Amino acid sequence: MKRKFMVGLALVIVLVIVVILLLPVLLDLNRYRDRYLPVLEQALHRPVDVQDVRLTLFPKLGFRVQDLTIGDDPVFSPKPFVTIPSAEVEIQWLPLLRRYIQVEHVRLQDPTVSVIRTPDGLLNMATIGKDPAFQHPEAAPANPANALKPLFGVFAVERFSMTGGSLQYEDRSQEPSRFLHLEQLELVTNSVQLGQTASLHLKGMVMPYQLPLEMNGRFGPLQSTFDLPMIDLAGSVGKVDGTAQGKVIDGRLELDVKIPEVSTDDISVNVALDKPVIFSRFQAHVMAPLIPKEPSKPSTGVRIDPLTVDLQLGGATIHLSGQGTPGRLNLSGEAPTLSSEDFPLSLSVQRPFSLEHIRFETVIQGTRVDLVSLKAQAFRGNLDAHGRWDGTPPVPLLSFQGKLTNFAVESMMQVVRSSSFRLTGMGELHWSVTGAVRSPSGQSTMTGPVRLMIRDGQLVGFDLMQAIEDALQLPDLMDESTGATKFSLIDTKVELEDRGVVIRQLTVEAPDFSMTGVGSLAFDESLNLQGNLAVSRTIGDRIIQRFPMAKVAWHQGKLVLPFTVMGTLQKPLLQLDTQSFGHQVKRNVERRIEKVLQGDEQELQQLLQDGADILKQLFGQ
Repeated sequence: MKRKFMVGLALVIVLVIVVILLLPVLLDLNRYRDRYLPVLEQALHRPVDVQDVRLTLFPKLGFRVQDLTIGDDPVFSPKPFVTIPSAEVEIQWLPLLRRYIQVEHVRLQDPTVSVIRTPDGLLNMATIGKDPAFQHPEAAPANPANALKPLFGVFAVERFSMTGGSLQYEDRSQEPSRFLHLEQLELVTNSVQLGQTASLHLKGMVMPYQLPLEMNGRFGPLQSTFDLPMIDLAGSVGKVDGTAQGKVIDGRLELDVKIPEVSTDDISVNVALDKPVIFSRFQAHVMAPLIPKEPSKPSTGVRIDPLTVDLQLGGATIHLSGQGTPGRLNLSGEAPTLSSEDFPLSLSVQRPFSLEHIRFETVIQGTRVDLVSLKAQAFRGNLDAHGRWDGTPPVPLLSFQGKLTNFAVESMMQVVRSSSFRLTGMGELHWSVTGAVRSPSGQSTMTGPVRLMIRDGQLVGFDLMQAIEDALQLPDLMDESTGATKFSLIDTKVELEDRGVVIRQLTVEAPDFSMTGVGSLAFDESLNLQGNLAVSRTIGDRIIQRFPMAKVAWHQGKLVLPFTVMGTLQKPLLQLDTQSFGHQVKRNVERRIEKVLQGDEQELQQLLQDGADILKQLFGQ
């Protein structure tokens, strides 16, 4: 009897074991797709598909999922939002005896998530759990958090791990769209359960910049409303370290991000700088709606307010503050002083100079920086400018407009170029230039109009009156040379071009003369200038006494002499333009003869007298 009982018990045990072993085969979970897939789709309001679901008993109770796909909102993309080639869920045995499901481990292999941001800042993940197409017009909008509660068990697990993951981010708020990928993602979380504080470890690679990403931290205690009263994270991207502390309340994320220091050398962005720029003491308060309360209202996207950072350029520090979004930051800054030696771009200057009392406002949109306003003191004058830096093209472009008023010309000229001449006076400079700061050939290709006005100064090292005496070959015509040319105004309008400077208009006013001219100045400093020089009555009388033929060039009370300036900036050569002078004499004679023919008796007598004087000069009588 005992033997029969033992045999029967053994048969029962064997039968139970066989049933357990055959249960994964006999119980095909794919038969129940019509039951559990609609639950998932209703909770997500997204199409869900799965290729195969299998029950597992050993080594752990659970199930395996193959080729799980969650579709995207068709407004964003027809492609899947999430694809998971392989997933495993392990469930603890003992809690089942108490009619409670305790997920021990969720393991994902090679999942892919596609996040899209629209031009108005809406994320495709923000529409999960809502579908306005199925809502009655008079129905009150449901809270997406409530719609997601049926999925809460998926996230309430003792351990969640992911290997080989990929996060693909497309930002359509800029033209063209920007793409960022997080590849080779490894994620491990522990104690992701109600009322517990979970840990997190994340590793990956930021593409296409190939920057390693690592993050560690804690968050929780997890609430049934998806609130997280505490988030404490620390991590790094490439060589940049940072921390973030915050919370999620009512579906809204708030983080205080701090980065001690980051250099442009550590950022894979095409900024074409010669010297690194260091950002230190970066602090930002970041706000982002993760789960919108009202589905009818679009997400406002990520917002940063406030933001503070110190910008270190060499030995200078610029204090920045602002607010905005990752796609558009409004920043203002100030600094007591900034030396040209600290500029991140190499400047073609002969000696260092400084900007003082600097204040500016900028708008940063990706690789484009709009300089809304720049005010500073330079060369003891006042600088007021605005412009734009666009780093999107292969060769960054700069447009820059502004003015510099009441500045010391001599101080600026000493910075701009070395010369044997000194130019003094008070200046006013206006410009509107654009182009590549550095072309593929390595040179600047800035073009545009520039106007320079200088008042009450002198050109030391060049005596124009002495140059006129040499050009006319009339020694001792002028007083003893002072070695300088005094003037009341120099007004120059030029155009920057690829091959040099085109002088559109040159006007010089001085006590003894006035000058107008046009010409060009090449990058090799070769000078070509043509114009007219009108000397004062006193100087004109001296010239006519020594050279009576010049009297025919007398016009409106002034002696007007055409001239050319050749040579270089270092060695300019002033010459009388004899060909133009001949044409001018011819025009004056024709004009005077025309007056005589019209019956001007006074002009006839004056013409005869001038002719007699010229004949006496020619024949020495």
